[in-house]
Amino acid sequence: MNQNKKTLKSSLIGISFALLLATSFVGCTESGAKKEDDPSVLLYLANNPVSFNEVQRICLGTYAAANSCVGGTEFFNPGLGCSLIKLEGKTVDELNALKECVLKKINDPVQPCNLPQFTYALAQQALAGAFATCNASYTTAAGATVDLKGYLVY
Repeated sequence: MNQNKKTLKSSLIGISFALLLATSFVGCTESGAKKEDDPSVLLYLANNPVSFNEVQRICLGTYAAANSCVGGTEFFNPGLGCSLIKLEGKTVDELNALKECVLKKINDPVQPCNLPQFTYALAQQALAGAFATCNASYTTAAGATVDLKGYLVY
């Protein structure tokens, strides 16, 4: 009877160890398979190899920050939003206002949109939710009012 208890005990330990090992492998492959990166800024940089002006640099940084709040497959598109055609006539102050607005939502002390539990599935949802104030008339910390409608595109 003691031999049966020893065999049963060692069998249970072996099975438990095997299950633990198997679940750790399954967990790694699932989490690795679900990871999606946002390649849009890299694609923009690859397609526009010339040096950027100050407005474009601010725009690209702002789009990268805004995309940190999107967890799905549709991101804000810096290829459209930061193109020279789209930025024609825009000033550094206007783009800094957009950057300030976006960073304000990312650094929100209650619900920062770049944390996984607060991210949006689509850029469209993020624009309607967290960045709604960044798609309208916005008053900067310095007191200047800037119309940001249409700056963030997806």
